[in-house]
Amino acid sequence: MARTNSTKPTTNTTHSNKMTTGQTMTADQRQSMIQLAAYLRAEKRGFQGGDPVQDWVDAEHEIDTTQRGTSHGVGVSTN
Repeated sequence: MARTNSTKPTTNTTHSNKMTTGQTMTADQRQSMIQLAAYLRAEKRGFQGGDPVQDWVDAEHEIDTTQRGTSHGVGVSTN
Protein backbone atom coordinates (compact mmCIF):
# COMPACT_ATOMS: atom_id res chain seq x y z
CA MET A 1 0.00 0.00 0.00
CA ALA A 2 1.44 3.34 -1.02
CA ARG A 3 1.79 5.93 1.68
CA THR A 4 0.63 9.39 0.82
CA ASN A 5 2.32 12.42 2.22
CA SER A 6 -0.89 14.43 2.39
CA THR A 7 -1.45 16.21 5.66
CA LYS A 8 -3.96 18.84 6.64
CA PRO A 9 -2.38 22.25 7.08
CA THR A 10 -2.10 23.42 10.64
CA THR A 11 -3.96 26.48 11.77
CA ASN A 12 -3.48 28.75 14.71
CA THR A 13 -6.70 28.45 16.68
CA THR A 14 -5.87 31.38 18.96
CA HIS A 15 -6.12 33.98 16.19
CA SER A 16 -8.87 34.64 13.68
CA ASN A 17 -7.97 34.43 10.00
CA LYS A 18 -10.05 37.54 9.35
CA MET A 19 -8.18 40.80 9.35
CA THR A 20 -9.89 43.88 10.69
CA THR A 21 -10.01 47.13 8.76
CA GLY A 22 -6.61 48.76 8.63
CA GLN A 23 -4.64 45.62 9.51
CA THR A 24 -2.04 44.33 7.10
CA MET A 25 -1.58 40.63 6.62
CA THR A 26 1.98 39.36 7.02
CA ALA A 27 3.49 37.18 4.32
CA ASP A 28 3.35 34.19 6.70
CA GLN A 29 -0.33 34.82 7.47
CA ARG A 30 -1.13 35.12 3.77
CA GLN A 31 0.77 31.90 3.01
CA SER A 32 -1.06 30.00 5.78
CA MET A 33 -4.46 31.27 4.67
CA ILE A 34 -3.78 30.33 1.03
CA GLN A 35 -2.53 26.90 2.10
CA LEU A 36 -5.67 26.26 4.13
CA ALA A 37 -8.02 27.54 1.40
CA ALA A 38 -6.32 25.35 -1.24
CA TYR A 39 -6.52 22.34 1.07
CA LEU A 40 -10.22 22.94 1.72
CA ARG A 41 -10.88 23.12 -2.03
CA ALA A 42 -9.27 19.70 -2.53
CA GLU A 43 -11.01 18.28 0.54
CA LYS A 44 -14.38 19.50 -0.74
CA ARG A 45 -14.01 17.35 -3.84
CA GLY A 46 -12.76 14.36 -1.82
CA PHE A 47 -9.18 14.81 -3.04
CA GLN A 48 -10.28 13.33 -6.35
CA GLY A 49 -9.42 14.99 -9.65
CA GLY A 50 -8.72 18.66 -9.82
CA ASP A 51 -5.37 20.35 -10.05
CA PRO A 52 -3.39 21.31 -6.94
CA VAL A 53 -1.79 24.23 -8.77
CA GLN A 54 -5.19 25.56 -9.80
CA ASP A 55 -6.42 25.07 -6.23
CA TRP A 56 -3.52 27.23 -5.06
CA VAL A 57 -4.09 29.93 -7.71
CA ASP A 58 -7.81 30.06 -6.91
CA ALA A 59 -7.05 30.22 -3.18
CA GLU A 60 -4.57 33.08 -3.73
CA HIS A 61 -7.19 35.00 -5.66
CA GLU A 62 -9.81 34.35 -2.97
CA ILE A 63 -7.56 35.45 -0.10
CA ASP A 64 -6.17 38.48 -1.93
CA THR A 65 -9.64 39.62 -3.02
CA THR A 66 -11.01 39.18 0.49
CA GLN A 67 -8.08 41.10 2.00
CA ARG A 68 -8.41 43.95 -0.48
CA GLY A 69 -12.13 44.15 0.27
CA THR A 70 -11.50 44.20 4.01
CA SER A 71 -8.73 46.75 4.09
CA HIS A 72 -10.04 49.09 1.40
CA GLY A 73 -13.76 48.86 1.94
CA VAL A 74 -14.44 47.33 -1.47
CA GLY A 75 -17.88 45.80 -1.61
CA VAL A 76 -19.05 47.61 1.49
CA SER A 77 -22.38 49.31 1.04
CA THR A 78 -22.67 52.88 2.24
CA ASN A 79 -26.49 52.98 2.08
